[in-house]
Amino acid sequence: MGGYKSERARASIDSIDRQILKIGAGATVWSEEALRRLCGMLRVHSVAVRDARADMLTIRGPIWRSVESVSGHLASDVCPVFLDRFERMLPMGDRSQARRADGEASVIQYAEAIAMVFSWEATVGKHVLLRASIQKRLAEIAAAWQRRIDEHLRLANEADIPDFRHLGRDILRAEVAEWALSQAGAPEHSAAILQRANRVARDAVKWAARVFERFRATPDELSHFDAVATLAAVDELLVVILRVHDSDRMEREAGSHPFVLTIGEQAMQEFATGLAHMTGRYLQIADQHLLADGAAGSFVSSVLRVLDRILRVEHLLAPLVDALGIKLDHAGTVARMVALQDRLRARMAKGDPSPDHVARFDILEAALGPVRT
Repeated sequence: MGGYKSERARASIDSIDRQILKIGAGATVWSEEALRRLCGMLRVHSVAVRDARADMLTIRGPIWRSVESVSGHLASDVCPVFLDRFERMLPMGDRSQARRADGEASVIQYAEAIAMVFSWEATVGKHVLLRASIQKRLAEIAAAWQRRIDEHLRLANEADIPDFRHLGRDILRAEVAEWALSQAGAPEHSAAILQRANRVARDAVKWAARVFERFRATPDELSHFDAVATLAAVDELLVVILRVHDSDRMEREAGSHPFVLTIGEQAMQEFATGLAHMTGRYLQIADQHLLADGAAGSFVSSVLRVLDRILRVEHLLAPLVDALGIKLDHAGTVARMVALQDRLRARMAKGDPSPDHVARFDILEAALGPVRT
């Protein structure tokens, strides 16, 4: 009876082996269905190996040969493709990017399959060579991401500013990589990327605050250019701010001191203060030169466009900083810009309005439309 059970167990595992070795043989990309079948068969195989090992009458040699056979197939034919497609489909890294092929699995599905290989090897328990090889590759992928994020910290000098357009996009990409690596069973690399992204975001918000303060203190052409460059990337700037906000929330949840500002909260406070000071200076310039012609008139149109972006930042930022006890006088900014528009309207009603005045009125109308109360 014992020999019959042993033969049946070996036959069952041999059948599972054959099915696993057929899945994805020679594939350069994997479909969702092929990944689903492989993961399902690896679960079946790990259970069969566990049950066979628990049966004292089962001959162990064939069981280990089965494990070696499946492990060799995963190491030579499966995981290299998984890892290559996983890395190339991530939105950032050292290797050239690849588009997802028709019918191909997603980067997250590849990540889940990598995690399944981890789980299979942990269950069969012969060795961890396969997992070690995968972890080494995932570490290389994570290191490439960290280098890319670190590039945003390398400014030439204190007067330089980060490229918020690239930074905002890279933070979004980093969040994708962070999630994908966590799904692939590499939480330590996922956490390292998240830490880097949080640090860069906090520093960038501080840099933006210094840009605003420089313009308030010395509103010359150079400081105006830096302020415009910072606010021109308003959507990406908001992504950076939200990254700081999320990092603060996680720090609070982890148990930071309730009566001490986190590093991110300090950065947000500096940013809000600098933004308020700069906004006041821009409103003053707009009020002084609203009806001017020539160079002053051209400059005031530029200032009004900046105020448009400031309104967008204030509108989305106010609820976040309000929760930190930081007040942004968004309503006051709106009221002063309404007053500017009213002045233009009154001037235009006195006679044939100039094209410059009409253009300034339209800038204010577009800026105030979404936030007017």
